Amino acid sequence: MISEEVSFFFKRYVKSFHVANNGIEGLELFKKIKPDILISDIQMPKMDGLEMVEEIGNTSVPIIITTAYSDIDYFLKAIELKISKFVIKPINLITLISDVQDCVTSSHLQDKLFKKDNLLKIVDENVLISITDKDGIIVDVSSSFCEFTKYKKEELIGQTHNILKHDETPSSFYKNMWDIIRSGKVYISEIKNKKKDGTIYFVTLTITPVFRDGEIVNYTAIRNDITDKIKLEQLIIEDDLTKLYNRRHFNTIINQEIRRLKRDNLKLSLVSIDIDHFKKYNDTYGHPKGDDVLVEIGKVLKNHTSRATDYAFRMGGEEFCLIFSGLEVEESLFYVQEVVNAVENLNIEHKNSKNNDVVTISAGIVVQKASEIINEDTLYKYSDIALYQAKIKGRNQVILSDSSTMS
Repeated sequence: MISEEVSFFFKRYVKSFHVANNGIEGLELFKKIKPDILISDIQMPKMDGLEMVEEIGNTSVPIIITTAYSDIDYFLKAIELKISKFVIKPINLITLISDVQDCVTSSHLQDKLFKKDNLLKIVDENVLISITDKDGIIVDVSSSFCEFTKYKKEELIGQTHNILKHDETPSSFYKNMWDIIRSGKVYISEIKNKKKDGTIYFVTLTITPVFRDGEIVNYTAIRNDITDKIKLEQLIIEDDLTKLYNRRHFNTIINQEIRRLKRDNLKLSLVSIDIDHFKKYNDTYGHPKGDDVLVEIGKVLKNHTSRATDYAFRMGGEEFCLIFSGLEVEESLFYVQEVVNAVENLNIEHKNSKNNDVVTISAGIVVQKASEIINEDTLYKYSDIALYQAKIKGRNQVILSDSSTMS
């Protein structure tokens, strides 16, 4: 698959590009055509890439080797053979082109492969690139960038990148970006943007200042589309209905937070939450309405977990969980009581609830110094016991676990 992808791509731009299916074929082809440059995977059938290079012997032909991080023994051997370049799999075609160009530039091949116009064509057709003046006004974009964002070139030139800004990206993100690039440094970050048709996308953004006579005259921005990667990550850690984190991610975060807080000797708060008489709600109003309630409560929890160290989870069914840190017991209780009140203030009718005429929640909280936490299972058990007590005492309230650290 890699061979087919690479050869399909290069044959569009290189007049004479040859492919061998294994090391023996490669060796025979090398001797026959006397190539200007050689690209080989390390692991191949019949004869691996390094055995092939050894058989070729001393040569002035630049050699690029593709390898996986796990190929450590091969990697060390390749260094001994003085390979020109290494490309780590999965192969990024633009990176591979750049490596080929480096090899070509440093050899007599400079005029034979990837001439300037052809290289520019490759960049224009394959790289998501935009160039701005020192004030951030777009002065040029690649055709690939236009195709990707759904904008025509004339719609982008003269604008700033605000035309692509997503509403959820805070102003602080851009302030930090400008502080870095105005200082002359390269800026690299992931960013969420939107296309002309409103489609959301994610890219890794690299902005490089361009200098002339010691002064910044332009900024070149190159993007790598990571939308599919981000969406896959979200599917793995996110509850599909409420868009809160799921139970799988809870297990990751709770361990991560315990380790972090032990270093700083801070307190961790874990909250278990249940919707009161939710089965009766579903029986009365139907499961679609029940899903609506879950979504609304998810919004309340998300709105109350805005700090970087606040986390909200749907654990399954009508059960939710909160994790936060750095607050004392009284502050934690007040915070969770606000969440309980906010759900009640949604005023979602629940005529068959035994304790109220609207939807409510009950919560159990444990607050412990990280150094006193036995493990995540025990901590969760403490909050669950406190939740049970909240239900016994009438629901629509928060109860503190007896196992909390009070000082």
